[in-house]
Amino acid sequence: MGDWSILGRFLSEVQNHSTVIGKIWLTMLLIFRILLVALVGDAVYSDEQSKFTCNTQQPGCNNVCYDTFAPVSHLRFWVFQIVLVSTPSIFYIVFVLHKIAKDEKLDGQRTQLLSQRIPKQRSGEIRKDEAYDEMGEDPTQQSNQITFLVGQYFLFGFEVPHLYRCDSYPCPTRTDCFVSRATEKTIFLNFMFSISLGCFILNIAELHYLGWIYIFRILCSACSTCCRQEQNPVKLYSNHNPLMLQLRHSVRGQVFLSCLLAEEADCTP
Repeated sequence: MGDWSILGRFLSEVQNHSTVIGKIWLTMLLIFRILLVALVGDAVYSDEQSKFTCNTQQPGCNNVCYDTFAPVSHLRFWVFQIVLVSTPSIFYIVFVLHKIAKDEKLDGQRTQLLSQRIPKQRSGEIRKDEAYDEMGEDPTQQSNQITFLVGQYFLFGFEVPHLYRCDSYPCPTRTDCFVSRATEKTIFLNFMFSISLGCFILNIAELHYLGWIYIFRILCSACSTCCRQEQNPVKLYSNHNPLMLQLRHSVRGQVFLSCLLAEEADCTP
């Protein structure tokens, strides 16, 4: 099925910048999709057209009936699905690596004292901006997943029949065609559909998880801002009050302040 090493290296880099749910999704993609399609798929579907036989000697009837029976090969459909589902993750990791390289370049220009004060990012901890970027990645993956789920259902259904009756031209009459390994292909078809459905559910769970992280950080930021304002209130007679600074720079303001302070002195017991 070709060389999967490039895609595997990209996806392994995605795992370093993913949440726990994202790591589970990536494991399902690597093991239950790429590995099964690459290792098991060739053995199951290697002779799918050569062993598709029809009880007729009419030239071209076998090819036309096979094309009607399987508009798209199961194996090629899943390879195309893996590539398109992995594409948002690849774009995401390219964007993250670009941001990391840019941040490292900026950090190299700072002083050594400032760089020592900044705590380093712990490995395995998702950064704030990476979480926001991943929130944009998940809806694209979800749309790809649901598109291929619906497409697989309408193209193949949930069963590969042993017998297929074909009445397409140039077959002279209604022709019986026989499918090789129909039971094995049925099991494989349902298994791949279940894996796709599980990956779709994991995408929804990850988007929900990242959404709660986003809301929690907004609330924490708002609470910390309120606490700082309560700890450092601007007093009426403070030297940092903008109104007091404006009054002190005018003659009328100075008269007003002196009268105000005199009234407070009279009211003080």
